[in-house]
Amino acid sequence: MIQAAYIHLPFCVHKCDFCDFAAFAGVQHVEREYCEILLEEIKQRLKQTQAQIKLDSIFYGGGTPSVVAPENMRFIHQGLLDLVECSNDAEISMESTPHSITKEKCEFWRELGINRISIGIESLSDDELRAIGRDHTVAQAYEGIEIACQADFPVVSLDFMYCLPTQTLDSWQKTLDQFVELASTMKQIRHVSAYGLELVGNSPLYSRFPKDSVAYPDDETFNAMRDSLIETLALAGFEQYEVSNFARPGYACRHNMTYWRNAEYLAFGVGAHRYVDGVRSSNLKSLTRYIREPLSVDLFEPIDQATRQKEAIMLGFRMLEGINLTEFENEYGVDLFVQFEKPIKRMLEQGMLKLENGHLSIPQKQLALSNSVIAEFM
Repeated sequence: MIQAAYIHLPFCVHKCDFCDFAAFAGVQHVEREYCEILLEEIKQRLKQTQAQIKLDSIFYGGGTPSVVAPENMRFIHQGLLDLVECSNDAEISMESTPHSITKEKCEFWRELGINRISIGIESLSDDELRAIGRDHTVAQAYEGIEIACQADFPVVSLDFMYCLPTQTLDSWQKTLDQFVELASTMKQIRHVSAYGLELVGNSPLYSRFPKDSVAYPDDETFNAMRDSLIETLALAGFEQYEVSNFARPGYACRHNMTYWRNAEYLAFGVGAHRYVDGVRSSNLKSLTRYIREPLSVDLFEPIDQATRQKEAIMLGFRMLEGINLTEFENEYGVDLFVQFEKPIKRMLEQGMLKLENGHLSIPQKQLALSNSVIAEFM
């Protein structure tokens, strides 16, 4: 049963210097045409799949979905709901920048059924925002967060980044402290995603801060920033449930849990990646080509049982709850303790793994070393 769908809306007012997603500024004139093609893609791909579908999660990502015209958002969302069954309490998420949030938009989104908004804040330092090419200010961040919370979204999630150029451990701690103060007064803030900056290829950010620039925090500072993040959020009541994600109890992101539990999911739109009928595939990343050939793919990779098993281990160890051994054996036909008896026993003795209530997991303090643990199972 497929329970999650991702919809990619690639429109941006400004593309950030660190962004490697299929996101485009200055193309708002094709927004309606894109949405019509996107809905046609949804119809055609749903006809192709053999899977049963009842959505428990719909995620509008981008790009900046919050800049899409209300009539086009309604067109896509209602079109999707007309085609698939959706649970009554489905999590319906939308990504946004803080300065694209208005009271009127929030009223429309809530009426449409959006019940979770994820706001890309990245930093609460104007200097750091300028350094990474963001086009909002700290004042606009505060304003957008306040409007979203006043609109009474059940869940407001904030996204942050660390290891940014010009960022120090002290400035990162200041951002965290400011967040804690915000969360203490705005109870709708129930989720945080926080990622260490990772640049790929020839990122535009490198034109100002080359790869070897001393402006980037060193490895020791990076580790200290991550530790400070975990400790500060824990004290504020946010439990780490995955390497980069934190939530108040009961508010983990359902959509992302689909990925980490290695479940299949739908995805539509330019550059979108899906996992359906045992195949991972992705759409064309060029907007022009996608509009011409919405059903063409860049990637088509059938996933065999051995690969599924490896991916389930890799993704499972990203979560604090780890791998449910009984569920793993039922799903993949493998007893991990039998297949990997020696490395598991050794890592349990070393404290690199723990076994608790039928779950095999990496202790929180060792999570930063998860790659070395995962390698033992590959």
